[in-house]
Amino acid sequence: MESLIIWFESSPTHSWMIEHNWITLVLEIIHFFGLCFLLGGLLVIDLRMIGCFKSISVKAIHALLPMVVFGFGLNLVSGVLFVFYDPARYLVNIGFQIKMFLVILAGLNAILYYWKIHPNLQLWSGNDEFPVFAKVVAAASLLLWYGVLSCGRFIPYVGTG
Repeated sequence: MESLIIWFESSPTHSWMIEHNWITLVLEIIHFFGLCFLLGGLLVIDLRMIGCFKSISVKAIHALLPMVVFGFGLNLVSGVLFVFYDPARYLVNIGFQIKMFLVILAGLNAILYYWKIHPNLQLWSGNDEFPVFAKVVAAASLLLWYGVLSCGRFIPYVGTG
């Protein structure tokens, strides 16, 4: 882990961010908006798949997916830059490590969605119940992403593993 921290700290990105420490304030705002797009969209999509908001068509809720992907992109870029700014704080932090593990699980869950659920969306009408498998994937998505959010909030308050 120490060699990884040294690698981050010796990068031009780290040096630039240290010289312009105001960038972390901008990144916090970008990360927040990314969370709003990501989690806001997923909340509607996943709750509809679970069985809520039945008056909203399946096609309409899945039109939110580009917003979710955009939010994830904002969080990915800003999150990586946070690590470049202070790798010694993030890489050894148990909250960050659990958060990254949950992000990987959420990504695998998203792949499962695209392989097994997304191709069948045209088969379901606006008021149809989703199959149990789709509901499980949606519930897992909510749990994983809100776990990511919670662990992100823990980072300033927990130490190393």
